[in-house]
Amino acid sequence: MLRQQNGVCAICRVAPAAHVDHDHSTGRVRALLCFNCNGGLGQFRDDPFVLQMAVFYVQHHNERQAMSRLIEASADEADTASRPGEPPVGSQRRPGARGTSTRSTGRTSGARRREQAGEGDA
Repeated sequence: MLRQQNGVCAICRVAPAAHVDHDHSTGRVRALLCFNCNGGLGQFRDDPFVLQMAVFYVQHHNERQAMSRLIEASADEADTASRPGEPPVGSQRRPGARGTSTRSTGRTSGARRREQAGEGDA
């Protein structure tokens, strides 16, 4: 059996197969396992449902952690894209600006437009 398994655990296929695993209800030998996999099966009482729930649990939490990392990365990108105190890229407006602007002449943009249209105050 050890030769058939190439000397490694039948479950993880990495660690040395050092323990003979058996079905606790029938006593029949199943395979050779490493210390950790053999102990894990014992801790889960060889119950397939509990083992599947453990798989679901680990996958669920791994996915949540991955999603949190994506959200954090997205927030980091958004933080670097916006520059506090600067207008959005492509915007001609400045923070605090109202609908009209005054230049050094003291005239509003509306007054300039009326003057250019020939409707200026005389």
